[in-house]
Amino acid sequence: MSLILKESVAFRSQTLNPWTGFYFLQSMLINFALGYEFSVMYAVLLTCALMILWRHAPRAQKTVIGIISLVAACYFPFGRAYGAPNFNTLLALLSTNMEESTEILTIFPWYHYAIGVFIFALGVISLRRRIIERSTPWLKWDTLGTIVCIASYFIGPVQNHFKGYEFRIIDTGVPVLRFVRDVAFNYYVVKEEQKNMAALASVKDTWTVLAVKPKYHTYVVVIGESARRDALGAFGGHWNNTPFASQVNGTLFMDYISASGSTQKSLGLTLNRVVEDKPQYQDNFVTLANRAGFQTWWFSNQGQIGEYDTAIASIAKRADEVQFLKHGDFEADKNTRDEDLLKLTSQVLSTKRTQPQLIVLHLMGSHPQACDRTGGKYNEFVQSKETSCYLYSITQTDDFLGKMYSQLVNTGESFSMVYFSDHGLAIKERGKEVQYLAHADTFQQDFQVPFMVLSSDDTKHRVIKARRSANDFLSFFSQWTGISAEQIKNPYRFMSEQKAGPAYITNFKLQKVDYNHLGTDLFDTRSKR
Repeated sequence: MSLILKESVAFRSQTLNPWTGFYFLQSMLINFALGYEFSVMYAVLLTCALMILWRHAPRAQKTVIGIISLVAACYFPFGRAYGAPNFNTLLALLSTNMEESTEILTIFPWYHYAIGVFIFALGVISLRRRIIERSTPWLKWDTLGTIVCIASYFIGPVQNHFKGYEFRIIDTGVPVLRFVRDVAFNYYVVKEEQKNMAALASVKDTWTVLAVKPKYHTYVVVIGESARRDALGAFGGHWNNTPFASQVNGTLFMDYISASGSTQKSLGLTLNRVVEDKPQYQDNFVTLANRAGFQTWWFSNQGQIGEYDTAIASIAKRADEVQFLKHGDFEADKNTRDEDLLKLTSQVLSTKRTQPQLIVLHLMGSHPQACDRTGGKYNEFVQSKETSCYLYSITQTDDFLGKMYSQLVNTGESFSMVYFSDHGLAIKERGKEVQYLAHADTFQQDFQVPFMVLSSDDTKHRVIKARRSANDFLSFFSQWTGISAEQIKNPYRFMSEQKAGPAYITNFKLQKVDYNHLGTDLFDTRSKR
């Protein structure tokens, strides 16, 4: 009885200690910072673990707190914007140049950094707790806490088992451990994909061209950036910010869905032949055009980190002529504009050529931070400066398309130009003065993008309401250019109202998801100040 009484007194002295509450606060913030769905249970779990470590291995506890506090403090802004680590965040980390990294860091609200500093400060306070050198007996409460910690570790694997998935010990739901696992696993997957990309970069394409019957002399593919469809007036958006696209003769697709929610993954799945969900980087629309006898050009205002280390660079390098306005090093010119690409296209179009031409233009478009794209300029204030700049960046792209179209008209040659965006964006910090847009994969608007085709023989402004998927882009490209290949099937006529079946997107966990199962993230069209 006296032993039980002593253990009860010892347990109360630990649980009623102010440090218990401090560790619980710290645990909640750390779990919250790592981007997973918040769970009080896991916060209690981490608190128990820290208390047991303090009693029996205080120096080890300080090491654990120091590491997880620093990681949580640094990751908090990213966790709020992009969620827990996944394939996309690791791919972006390894594919982003210094300029883009700086822009990302400046888009987060200031108070997200303040919370990160607060988490770090709590960690410093924990590290300064004085260690009292003494022998601490192992109590039955320590045993109970250890059992609870171990049992909690297995909640995730057990839940997965009952949902029909494989039981894997590594699939724990404990945020701190899950964070480590997700970073390690997705880093491995990204490096494997990059290794595969590098291997295929030197491999000859496998296209078997059956026929080449181009209708036009010049084909232009304009790849936009981060333009969600409901931000364009021509595609049903609230704002009159696309005067060219709203009136030009051509075909606008009102229900085109991107393949994924980030540039590298989306365009990797769009522009390459895909076999069993894996892009075949040697078989892309550029190598198809090359094989068909087209002269190919690729001009980009996006960064090139290396020759083949991103999906886009891998495709671009297959063109006959390639030029990147940015090279992805630390001195990359932040002031290059999409409009600078028109100087390059003007040079190409000024020379008469007998071969059919394919010109690809990759824009910076509306890439966050939008105010960097517009120089802080906007036409109408909508909720926040960044949102307002985003809407004006759409106007800048529309102006670019108008100028590119005029260049093509002035050649006197037949032409056709397609414009689409790689993915949309989600609204973050909705309704606040710091509202901004960022990559996401849980809403339909993250994948709703503009797609339009403008040709020299168009005589009216036409819209197509049938749903189209970027996963079928190669089928479109084949029909559009008149290049038939054995590897490309055309189950339906792309430029028609013919139904094409369900659309699937690839989320940041590399899962194929029915587009119809996604939620909505509508624009608030009210102008506020």
